[in-house]
Amino acid sequence: MRFILYKGQGQYGSLRLHIDQLAAALVGLGHEARVIDLMAADALAQVEASYPAPPDCYFGISGIGSDVMIDGASAYDRVGRPYASLYVDHPVHHQGRLATPIARHIAFFLDRSHVQFMTAWSKGRGFAQLGFMPPGANELPEPPDLSDAAFAARDIPLLFTGTYRGPPVMPWRQEADSPPRTVLEAMAELMAADARLPLLDALRGALAARFKADLTPQLLDDFLPLLGQPQFFAEAYHRDRLLRTLGEAGTPLTVYGSGWEPLAAAYPAWTYGGVGSFEETLSLLRRTRLVLNTNNGFVQGGHERVFTAMAGGAAVISDDNKYYQEAFKPGREIALFPWAKADKVPAQIEALLGDEPALAAMARAGAKRTLADHRWTARAARLVKAVKQAG
Repeated sequence: MRFILYKGQGQYGSLRLHIDQLAAALVGLGHEARVIDLMAADALAQVEASYPAPPDCYFGISGIGSDVMIDGASAYDRVGRPYASLYVDHPVHHQGRLATPIARHIAFFLDRSHVQFMTAWSKGRGFAQLGFMPPGANELPEPPDLSDAAFAARDIPLLFTGTYRGPPVMPWRQEADSPPRTVLEAMAELMAADARLPLLDALRGALAARFKADLTPQLLDDFLPLLGQPQFFAEAYHRDRLLRTLGEAGTPLTVYGSGWEPLAAAYPAWTYGGVGSFEETLSLLRRTRLVLNTNNGFVQGGHERVFTAMAGGAAVISDDNKYYQEAFKPGREIALFPWAKADKVPAQIEALLGDEPALAAMARAGAKRTLADHRWTARAARLVKAVKQAG
């Protein structure tokens, strides 16, 4: 099969690397993959040049390129080809692109609750296929050395990479009292109390608790423009809580990403390496013993940080969810913690780092599992299957 993959702008370069590694995986499976960089000045001309002999599928991360048109209609409908995408954040953050009418729109999400949200949304019914597919592990060309000796030589005990959004904000509190404000406040309370509660369930719970009302399709459509607020709140709340818990406990942490300067200055046990890039992260992972993951709102799915860290030979500790329990053997291939016991995480990390042979064994087992099941090759095969099913 032939694919055109769109490369766009992404924080730290992670999404651009996703495309490069997916393209390589498709080629490795015997398919043809051409990458068009939509940041290039002639990007649209390159896309238009493909129309006379279109590929079997166009693909972009998080809906990039989905809005390309020909004479007021979707370009993909005009050329008779499917458009596929992997949406790497909650659907409420991508409402515009997801609402773009494309006859054969194949949409993957890295969390099962995101798929459930889409099936409940009235505009989620026009897709050729909705599916669950976490991202693959991004890798360096050389495989990691998984020996005990190599693990002992790793000089970064604990690493976190990602963005600090600051303390959680509640913009609905700036509005006058109203039923929608009451619902958003209740949703935030529920999602702060239970980090594994999907947004849709939080909306249902808030409506039932405050108004004894059921969630109808019309109510979901009415609330949709507001739902990004509690989702964004919950994502920021849990990350802020965990990282502050570690900082106040004096847990040594090396951190890279945007926005960390205030916390890094407040916690002397931290080492802030700057904003960094995703390609730099791949090298850092080869030096790291234990990687900290927070799921950032992925309550029934997987973050690429987990797969990439394991593929780099590092052990991973993450907040618990059902998907990680299914994909890995907890305690053997990954270390997990429940949010209800987040205050115990500093001691859990100390124990993990204090038993180097056991941690090296966990890193080795996690790497083997990821390299067997969670590379971009597996995701590419899933994409090919979906395109064939879409016809």
